[in-house]
Amino acid sequence: MNEYIFFTAEGHTQPPQWDKEVNNCQILGRAFGEDEIMAKKTLLKNNPWIEDCGFDPKRIEVAQLFNIC
Repeated sequence: MNEYIFFTAEGHTQPPQWDKEVNNCQILGRAFGEDEIMAKKTLLKNNPWIEDCGFDPKRIEVAQLFNIC
């Protein structure tokens, strides 16, 4: 099984100084799968908050993680 990390450029974060917004990528989670499609299905199934919070699954980016130990 391969491991993938999922992120999006949707939304923003709020820094400690509350009167500002920071536009950046947001990590949504990690998931395992035979390929990135299966891993994304697992991610969304196990984390319904992603869609509940309004993140668009079509805009989620993915990168495979490699263990080089």
